[in-house]
Amino acid sequence: MSKLKNKVVLKLFTDFKTQEDGSKLRMCMSCEGTYELLRSLEELSNGKLFIEELSIEENLDETKKYDIKRIPAILFVDDEGREIIRYSAYPTGSELVPFLNSIQYFSGIRPFYADQILTHLKKIGKSSMKIFITPTCPYCPATVPVLTLFAIVSKGKISAEVIDVNLNPDIAMKYQVQGVPHTIINEKDHIYGMFSPQDLLDKLTKGERDFGGMYA
Repeated sequence: MSKLKNKVVLKLFTDFKTQEDGSKLRMCMSCEGTYELLRSLEELSNGKLFIEELSIEENLDETKKYDIKRIPAILFVDDEGREIIRYSAYPTGSELVPFLNSIQYFSGIRPFYADQILTHLKKIGKSSMKIFITPTCPYCPATVPVLTLFAIVSKGKISAEVIDVNLNPDIAMKYQVQGVPHTIINEKDHIYGMFSPQDLLDKLTKGERDFGGMYA
């Protein structure tokens, strides 16, 4: 957290209700845990991470604007208010490290293959991606940051949602998720298990990616 490059603001949607003494009461246990985790990360960030907690009970305009139907929901939102990444998850266990990676990338830190993603954006239409994970998945920590980086580098042209199967079993059932990680692109293309940046580029460019440089 001390290595964040630029300021990051995350929106956390919970079900808090403000009490007479000004305190916030949350009935959702996962919301309480997520709030405490994010506040801890905020304290460790040397002033680079800011958490904005919003209530589906009290902040109705924001809830409607971002179409929040499930909590906890953590939104990575750019300076123009566009949602880039959504975490429908409580990032604990093996989910924590990829969540931290996503925060680092969102702050401006870039791995070596970020430029390769940028060169392919002209070949990619507006896309949405969902990745299903669990807190005990051994393969998700290496996979989630690949997905979220594509969303960050594309500045919203590609959106990403990280969904915890344990918290959202009905969504997992809808998409017939039987193992994780399971990724769905534009509601139709599936990637089962781990994937590399090359694999994801193949899906997003419909097989028209360039094969130069690191992709040779």
